[in-house]
Amino acid sequence: MRSGRLCLAGIFLAACAALAQDATPLDAGRWVAGEISGHQTQEFAIGMKAGEFAGILLRHRGIDFSARLIGPDGGEVFELVVPELSGDEESQGFVAQSTGIYRLRVKAPYQGTTGRYEVRLNEVRAATDRDRRLHESSTLATEAHRLSNMNEYRDALPLAMRSVEIAEAELGPQATAVAFRLQQAGELYFHAGAYDKAESALGRALEIDDRAFGRDHPRCIAVLAALAETYREAGEYPKAEPLLTRGLEVGERVLGPEHPALIFPLIVSANLHQARGDWARGEEELQRAISIAKRSLDFDSLRALEAMNNLAVLYNSRGEYAKAEPLLNHVVEAEQRVLPADSPVLAIPLWNLALIANDWRKEPRRALELYGRALALLEKSVGPEQPQVLSVLNNIANIYKSTGDFDRALELHFRVHATSEKVLGPYHNLTLISLGNIARTYASMRDVENSLKFQTLTDEAIEKNLALNLAAGSERQKLAYFDSLSERTDRTISLQVGLAPESQAAARLAALAVLRRKGRVLDAMSLTLASLRQRMDPQSQALLDTWNASTSQYARLALGGPGVLSAAAYRKRLAEFAERRDRAEAAVSGRSAEFIAHSQPVTLDAVESVIPPRTVLIEFSTWRPFDPRRSNNEAYGERRYIAYVLSSDSAVKWKDLGPAGEIDLAADKFRHLLRDPGQKDVPEAARALDHRIMEPLRALSGDARQLLISPDGLLNLVPFQALIDEHGEYLVERYSITYLSSGRDLLRLQAPRSIHGPPVIFADPLFGEPAGTPVAAGSPVAGRRSHTAAELKDLYFAPLPGAGREALAIQSLFPEARLLAGRDATESALKHLDAPSILHIATHGFFLPAQAGGAASNPLLRSGLALAGANRKEGGDEDGIFTALEASGLNLWGTQLVNLSACDTGVGEVKDGEGVYGLRRAFVLAGAETLVMTLWPVGDYVTRQAMTAFYAGLKQGLGRGEALRQAQLQMLKQSGREHPFYWAGFIQSGQWAPLDARR
Repeated sequence: MRSGRLCLAGIFLAACAALAQDATPLDAGRWVAGEISGHQTQEFAIGMKAGEFAGILLRHRGIDFSARLIGPDGGEVFELVVPELSGDEESQGFVAQSTGIYRLRVKAPYQGTTGRYEVRLNEVRAATDRDRRLHESSTLATEAHRLSNMNEYRDALPLAMRSVEIAEAELGPQATAVAFRLQQAGELYFHAGAYDKAESALGRALEIDDRAFGRDHPRCIAVLAALAETYREAGEYPKAEPLLTRGLEVGERVLGPEHPALIFPLIVSANLHQARGDWARGEEELQRAISIAKRSLDFDSLRALEAMNNLAVLYNSRGEYAKAEPLLNHVVEAEQRVLPADSPVLAIPLWNLALIANDWRKEPRRALELYGRALALLEKSVGPEQPQVLSVLNNIANIYKSTGDFDRALELHFRVHATSEKVLGPYHNLTLISLGNIARTYASMRDVENSLKFQTLTDEAIEKNLALNLAAGSERQKLAYFDSLSERTDRTISLQVGLAPESQAAARLAALAVLRRKGRVLDAMSLTLASLRQRMDPQSQALLDTWNASTSQYARLALGGPGVLSAAAYRKRLAEFAERRDRAEAAVSGRSAEFIAHSQPVTLDAVESVIPPRTVLIEFSTWRPFDPRRSNNEAYGERRYIAYVLSSDSAVKWKDLGPAGEIDLAADKFRHLLRDPGQKDVPEAARALDHRIMEPLRALSGDARQLLISPDGLLNLVPFQALIDEHGEYLVERYSITYLSSGRDLLRLQAPRSIHGPPVIFADPLFGEPAGTPVAAGSPVAGRRSHTAAELKDLYFAPLPGAGREALAIQSLFPEARLLAGRDATESALKHLDAPSILHIATHGFFLPAQAGGAASNPLLRSGLALAGANRKEGGDEDGIFTALEASGLNLWGTQLVNLSACDTGVGEVKDGEGVYGLRRAFVLAGAETLVMTLWPVGDYVTRQAMTAFYAGLKQGLGRGEALRQAQLQMLKQSGREHPFYWAGFIQSGQWAPLDARR
């Protein structure tokens, strides 16, 4: 019976083959060999009756190729890719839906290649129900692929997921065909913005392929790149990079460095490097991808055009429009030849050409024409509410604004905002951008009332958006996001200074923006560090873990938008996640004062209410003037400094202090002069800098005698007490000065803290000698607490007997203090402290400059303290080199004072808007209430004298800030100690009040 059926099928095939004159007929059970070269297509004919099943086997014999099956109606039934190294053979079955000739078209996609292959029609028989279900799965995947190529991702996604379900049910969850369909579904989830679901689907696909083919098989390259692109788009760069590294390494080693399979991961890797600001690396990888495409693909293949478009986008981002424009023109011309006239893929290069026309060519009409074409393509394909459509409308509105057509600009901006809020949610970046553009347009109209109204709404939205972003990513991601928002602070300050200089509402809005955002990443980091968790009991730790998980989950959903969810379903899920987060936050807050201190909302009224009488908070900020009428690449001016002066009993006052470059130059000159007691020009430099940054503020400070100074930029490294006023007096003689990372610190200082133990003093560690290496003359760290080496391995720490005498003097004032000196002054002892009331560390400190290409790019790894055994360079966790990164993990919540009696402990890498990254930052992260630090190396004897006087003042009940001031005034009055080198390098940050052992 079986052989008779096959015979009849053969007769039918022969009859049908006569109709397929240009195709080789396939007989069931027989292998047909072929030889093919790059870009050639060969065709085989299969005669089928409706309802029959056919199984096809394909083997490569030294060449990559693909096989497409075309039905009698001309529609595609399936496409099968057969890479040279994918396995011995690939199989695919199908069920004929109609009677006729089915054509199997074999193509070698890469030019310059020649090889053999084999095709076999394995069997033709009556289709079973299982055959039909598998055919349905294949058909659904094929249709999802077609819709995906048309950018119709929402329509394609349910088809792809149904294809996965059927394949899993029929083939099992570990089948490689399931992996292929999961990869397709994951890529569609990615395009729909559902990154968590994309991650899940692509991760499963990778697991299946790894198990079936091995981790080093090139079949995994595409799914590795797709998963990496998902992580990149979600901002999880550390997860993306190793996937790309693995994929590229496998491809280069197994396939060779010029194989087309590398094009996609190179494009993804370039996207990742651009997101991190490494434009040069991104350009290099895109150029390489284009070069590979030129050699192996049609020059106008979609993958080659994608790389060209991305390279043009990179050039646009760098303002290199002359390089971008010809690339985009070629992309548009090529896509018009190879794609349908209404393909939405064309919209992307048209969009980028519009940017060039407006921003570089200064041809707004041409830009509007190009945007109009892009908009028509997108709206026809994906509808009027898709994010790309809204982005184009936003850009069109900006052109109307720049040409003075404010009514049309506002109409579009309000439309974009309303639609974004409805479709993407209130926290999506596009919603925020559109709201800010409404404020910007009103500012361009000089409409003070409405510009302030919408800037206030924008700043409130930014505050919520910022909190979500800071909750969801790594430190590097947080810094990158914060940098992107610095322009928003510039806009708020510019509105106040340029449009409403007399408005108290505008001044309060700008001051609040600075208070909320300055040092914000530092605050967020202190909640993600393991040290906070370590300071909790097990039950509180579990609650904090729940809060972390629920906050991250809520943040990802809020920022990512609805993805594949309907607007109603998205709002419902967002509300559920918000409620879950709020419950977890309330539970943690009920058990942790430290958590409350970091998570409480910041308002201007709250900050002003805790400023003591005759005290002012001076909040410095760097900013760039913003002209709302210009395009973004021309709108921002040169950096300047501004200061806001706040007190408890008067309105916000402010002063634009002038160009930051000039002030930074004066500050840098002043700092360098201070480090040398032989310099005689210090008074002139001190007076010059005071004239620029403090004299204008004294008129705004009234009768204040205490200054709470929150610096920014290079002013973080300036000892304000050494400035000289118009009467020839040092500011230390007139004011008590305390430093803050931000005026927001005042709220954190109100939180109750409990003291765990008595004071602890680390002093004069036994650094040891380098094993087997004689110490060269002049190589030790000279004097006390200084360094000149560029690498840790080159540092030699000389003994510090004066530090031991300093420790004994302090212990005589605080006899309950525990002294750890010599061999006992170890890393282990420091790491295991439990919030002593005072922590005094008298040793060598260091801050190493960044080395080009060096491993220690993190400033928290380039700064630190030397402890016992530091010279032996033994490596490991207890090598005697205690970095700032390790310091950030200490348990110091409840420690009233940390005194870093070592050189350069107050310096580090300066970040505008963030403060100083180094020991200064690290001990804040660890929970210290007050820091005393140094800005330059000072000798043993002078340091001991200053510290003894400081602790004597504390013992007498002076405040922590005033005790240091009085010690400095004593030294200033001593003969030979008048130069600020001896006394001004000590600064106090944080709580200035007296020590209170009863808390």
